[in-house]
Amino acid sequence: MAEDNTEIILIPIKITSSQIENSITALDKPYIDFLNYLGLPTENIFSSIDERRKAIFALYSALETLPIEEKSKATYLSKFVVSIIKGLFDGALAFLWDETIKALNRLIIGYDLQYFYDVAGTISSKYKGLHLEEELEAISAHDLLEISQRIGLINNINSKRLETVNFFRNHASSAHPNDNELSGTEMIVFLEYCLKYVINAKPDYSVVSLKKLRDNIRKNVINDDDFSIIGNDFSKQPQVRKDDFLMSIFGIYCDNKQEQYVRVNIEKLIPHVWNNATDEAKYRIGSKFGLYRKNADTFRREATERILELVDGLRYKDEDSLAAELIEKLQNLRTVHFEYNNFYNEYPHAKSISVSIPTTGIPKSVRNLFVKIICICYCGNGKGYKDGIDDRALPYYEQFIEGFKIEEIKEYIKLFSDNEFVFDLDTPKADLRMKKLAKSLRDKTTDVLINKALYIISNFPKSKLPKISLDSSYQEAIKYI
Repeated sequence: MAEDNTEIILIPIKITSSQIENSITALDKPYIDFLNYLGLPTENIFSSIDERRKAIFALYSALETLPIEEKSKATYLSKFVVSIIKGLFDGALAFLWDETIKALNRLIIGYDLQYFYDVAGTISSKYKGLHLEEELEAISAHDLLEISQRIGLINNINSKRLETVNFFRNHASSAHPNDNELSGTEMIVFLEYCLKYVINAKPDYSVVSLKKLRDNIRKNVINDDDFSIIGNDFSKQPQVRKDDFLMSIFGIYCDNKQEQYVRVNIEKLIPHVWNNATDEAKYRIGSKFGLYRKNADTFRREATERILELVDGLRYKDEDSLAAELIEKLQNLRTVHFEYNNFYNEYPHAKSISVSIPTTGIPKSVRNLFVKIICICYCGNGKGYKDGIDDRALPYYEQFIEGFKIEEIKEYIKLFSDNEFVFDLDTPKADLRMKKLAKSLRDKTTDVLINKALYIISNFPKSKLPKISLDSSYQEAIKYI
């Protein structure tokens, strides 16, 4: 029997709108009949035929980005497509998001799981001590995206896109009870976001180079002549990545299980990393000294002091353990704020913070984080029930803001270049509250430059605050603050 060398080429079937509508109607009938037989409701169960038709027509091109070998084993996509055809958009979105989280976890594991956990520990104390692959399930979806963005697996814009999918997953999918509707166009957009920015994503060169550096620190003795070259290359990384890397190697240095050559590598490298870090990161390290001393953690206390001596940073050392405790409480509040139903859960954290503020005021090591988290929570996310504001916690936020002095106001003004700080400011309610806050802070100072910046913030075009850091008038106003 002769071998058949014929190539099979798959071509999209040309179908009309009326054919699709007739097919969907025929498909729906047995389901509706059976629901009627069981005495169950049939209204508002399926998405409209028109919305299903829009999604079905766009499916083929949306799935073209997925390689054939990946498509052939993508059972989640089969469930997604079947749910779209049936008109169960809420179920389709739940299937898609579950797979997106799994794909992101695989990306993290393939990149550098330990570094991911190092960064996770700097944004919430509840993530400290995690190290296993299966423990990724403990990371909330928002934090998973935030940490992935910080370590470079997702860029800022794509993180925002995926957060939008996460919001709809929480408020319009079958994952949580709701009465919200999804359109066919939205479903295809969400599919493209998840496929392009997570499921098919690959780390860029700068991220890979940083991974190689971490691996070399932990596995090899680095030549003395290489440190200046490494430092010069490191200076080209984004600022948030520089700060996170400093915190990561500091954590490695303070681990008494590390080999001596690893600690020597860090001692020689850290001056270059320190010089590229922000004061916030430096004060964060300095705050550890008081906490380790209070807990009689002699090894880590001495390691912290040694690092600060090496980088001429003893002025950042905080003898008071309250600073580290306050940082931990603020991190916990931040995590709760970005979780589902935050407007019910922020109150106990806000109350706890109120009793941890020193009588001398907000410590330098805490100031940036304090202003950032309190203002984010005060403004809310502008979404869902109560616009994302915990009204029981609100009096505490107002009390904290009332206590802002000139240094806190300066931090507030500069925070508009922080992606997480401005994340929800494209929503009308959060935008309005943030501008109201900027206006109220003008009454607390007579400084002309500060008031000019506050005026620009409070009068910026509606829902455009996420872009204010790119505005030349804002950039000029903060230049001398």
